[in-house]
Amino acid sequence: MTIDKGIFAELVERLAEAAAAVARLNTRIVAGRTERQCLEAIWQTGVAPANCPRE
Repeated sequence: MTIDKGIFAELVERLAEAAAAVARLNTRIVAGRTERQCLEAIWQTGVAPANCPRE
């Protein structure tokens, strides 16, 4: 079985784009989880833990 180089290049490019999208989503998930943990700690104690971002 053979595949055209142009088609193969397009598939590789789309795979790379999909992998980058997954990486961006993972970053957003971690950021959201961190935000929820920090907010929960603030609500319970009244102060932000040291590991919470200040931005």
